[in-house]
This record gives sequence, C-alpha cells and structure tokens, in this order.
Amino acid sequence: MVSAFITALTPIILLAGLGIFLTKKTAYLDNPQLGSLVSNVGLPALLLSAVLNMEMDLAGMLSIVAATIICLVVMALLAFSLLKLCRLDARFYLPPLVNPNTGNLGIPVAYALFGPEGLAVAVVVSSVVQVSHFTLGVGFMSGSYHPKQLLQNGPVAALLLGVLALAFELSMPEPILNTLTMLSAITLPIMLMLLGKSLANLNFSERSKIYRACSLALLRPLMGAAVALMIVPWFGFSAIQEATIIALMSMSVAVISYMLATKFNGPKDEIALMITLSLPLSLAVAGTVWWLYQPL
Repeated sequence: MVSAFITALTPIILLAGLGIFLTKKTAYLDNPQLGSLVSNVGLPALLLSAVLNMEMDLAGMLSIVAATIICLVVMALLAFSLLKLCRLDARFYLPPLVNPNTGNLGIPVAYALFGPEGLAVAVVVSSVVQVSHFTLGVGFMSGSYHPKQLLQNGPVAALLLGVLALAFELSMPEPILNTLTMLSAITLPIMLMLLGKSLANLNFSERSKIYRACSLALLRPLMGAAVALMIVPWFGFSAIQEATIIALMSMSVAVISYMLATKFNGPKDEIALMITLSLPLSLAVAGTVWWLYQPL
C-alpha cells in the first residue's frame, strides 16, 4: 500500500517540483494570465466535464455540496472560538484555517488517490470552497463583500451549469464533451506547476512569528480531517466519496489565502509559512485516509 501511495503522489510532487524549478530558472510561468486561464477556462472545463461524466444524480451532487458546507461552517465556528481564545485577529487568520487548498492541490490528490470517482467529488467540493474563498475569505480579509465577485467566478458558473444539466437530464454533444475532456487533461498539470510557482515565490521575513505560524499550520489539516470524520459518514456516501471529502478537508492552507492577505495588507509572511508547513502534513493525512479506506 505504501508503494501504491507513493506511486499515486509522485506525479503531483514532480509537477509541483517542476513548477518550482521553472520559476527559479525560467520565465515560462511568469505570464500573469496563465493563472487566469486555469481559473476561468481550465478549472470550469474540468468541473463541468467531471459533473457531466460522473455517475451521480442531482440529489447525490447536492449531498456533497451540503456535506462540504456543513464541514466549512463547523470549522469556521471552531476556528473562530480558538482564535478568540488565543487573542488572535480572526480577520486574517480565520479564512486560512477554514478554507483548504482543494483546487491546485486537492483535485490532483483526489484523482491520484481515488480515481475518476474521487475527481468528480473533488471538483464539486472545490467549487463550494471557491465560494467560501470569495465570501468568507474576501469578506473577512477586506472587511467588506460584494456579491458580484462571486457571480464572476468561473468554477461557480460551471457548477451551476452542471446542476442544471443533471436536474433536466441534459446531455452535451460528443464534440463538446471531447473538448471539455481535452481542456481537463491540460488543467491538472498546469495547476500543479502554478502551485510550485506559488511555493517558490513565498517570502518569510517575519521570523519572530514562526511558532504561531507552525501551530496554525498543524491545526488546519488535523482540524479539517477531524471535522469531516464526524460529519461526512452521516450522509451515506460510497466509501470513495466519503474518503475523498475527508481527504479534501485535510488539505493544506490555500494559496489564495496568501494572495488575499497580500492584497489586503495582512500577515502574508505567516500565511506563506503556514502553507509550506501544512503541505506535508496534509499529504500525510490524505495518505492515511486513503490507507484506512482501502479495505472497503
């Protein structure tokens, strides 16, 4: 099982490592529009393709959405209470603790460990977390929130199209499905290389705050997995679906939290360190979840 886990995660590590190398040695990933291309074209195509091809009815999809929302709400309540107890500013520390990196880390991990069924679950979960980023994340860190920021989000629009397709039992023409499949195939590698770029560009200048960052970094994957373990089994999902959601809730601090902290003058160096430190732990937790659900 260990060798199978290593085999599954090796492409993820290698592609993220390639992104770090290309960032340090070349300008291949420097185009600022590359991230927008993935967010606005690649990820929606991946999501829509997975939803249209998954063997799941509308009720099953909405159950995944509901389970994800409940997990995020419970994590928000726990994190908010803990931050208040520790006298830390919830404005900047709550979103990183609540919102996992279900995008450029979670989706590839889910596909590597749980296959196409895990990928279908991951894109739905990731869309819900995207909504959380643009509501809870932007709302807390900026001090204000505008609904139009959510309406302009590509993955959210793709999720709504997928819901409509399932609700009315619509089927896409085969050429359209093939196009979505091709876009999906290039999206995961680019997402991982951009993750490597983000890690390569992280800056740690406030060394005095390292202990707080370490503590919060450890909390994110462990709290996410613990909350999901308490909530997800009540929904009656299949073993793969259940394991995928739990693994996704244990993902590391999201890179977008670092981007928001930078934009709104938050503790970006601490959040950068939280991303780096929570990454290996999140992979370890996801591997443990994968191992526990293997016999099922």
